[in-house]
Amino acid sequence: MLGDVFMYYGLQNFYQNHRRYALSRSDEQLLGRNVDVQNSYCAPFATYQNGTPMAPCGAIANSMFNDTIDLFYNFNSSVIQVPLLKTGNSWWTDKNVKFRNPESHNLSAAFAGTARPPYWHKAVYLLDEEDEKNNGYINDDFIIWMRVSAFATFRNLYRRISRKGQFTDGLPAGNYTFHISYNFPVSKFKGKKYVILSTMVWSGGSNPFLGIAYLVCGAAATLTGFIITAIHLKLRKKKTYFQRRKRSLDCSAKANVCCE
Repeated sequence: MLGDVFMYYGLQNFYQNHRRYALSRSDEQLLGRNVDVQNSYCAPFATYQNGTPMAPCGAIANSMFNDTIDLFYNFNSSVIQVPLLKTGNSWWTDKNVKFRNPESHNLSAAFAGTARPPYWHKAVYLLDEEDEKNNGYINDDFIIWMRVSAFATFRNLYRRISRKGQFTDGLPAGNYTFHISYNFPVSKFKGKKYVILSTMVWSGGSNPFLGIAYLVCGAAATLTGFIITAIHLKLRKKKTYFQRRKRSLDCSAKANVCCE
């Protein structure tokens, strides 16, 4: 697989498009502001019974995908871990506009008085202990998960292959092994999980569905525009003819009245 290689995780039968699920978040909280989550749409994942607010709150954040996926290259009886990039996978507007951490001298102090969501194994300020710029609400994995899908089967970008060393040109041919820490259960909602490796072409991702859909819709819209324009021009000519005919009849009627 030559060029940039992207690693995705896919989920099947997971309905992120459910109305109550898609609304279960607090955008004010995700901007780093001090808000009362009890007055938000986060319920029942807003506060614990003792009143401690959840950070982040809501059903979307609580169900965040948390499997750990590593890729290893088997080369000449040795095992080489493929370097993966965990930052730079989200949109600039997300990380600089829509998501912000609370202002404080350190993240643990910023989230003091809050607690992690029930299904999380660690607090939000510990999502990436190696990189503070990728921690808290501005963590790439968290941001990508919070961008809900319109369909029940979807894929999210997990990592990018770092093009260095033996992987400068991409992934060389050979045998590879995935090491996956299974934390995200799917059997309860009869779902499935996938790991996808994909490359990019000039028109975007290697899956041609979106490109074909855009081309078909664009061609249909252009054809419809030409048809409507032709109909408009044809009817305008008829309208002009009828307007002239009406004026002629009106003039004739007025002439007859004058003569009488």
